[in-house]
Amino acid sequence: MREDGKQQVCIVGLQQCKVSDVETIQELIEKGNATRSAGTTGANEESSRSHAILQLAIKRSADGSEAKPPRVIGKLSFIDLAGSE
Repeated sequence: MREDGKQQVCIVGLQQCKVSDVETIQELIEKGNATRSAGTTGANEESSRSHAILQLAIKRSADGSEAKPPRVIGKLSFIDLAGSE
């Protein structure tokens, strides 16, 4: 994480993807897990060495049509901290 010249927090490498099915979400989770690094600690031989954040934002338009822009109706965040065993 870094702060830019406007004092806005930026997360390097952050990506946002629009998905419409569970299979695509699973593919993204697997892709994220494949890029994480692991190492040995005294407590765990395969300890995560990188943080991971997955946030799902559930959106839909107010009237269910495509005419109005969708709005967030719920969020679910998953956070895995490195070495948190």
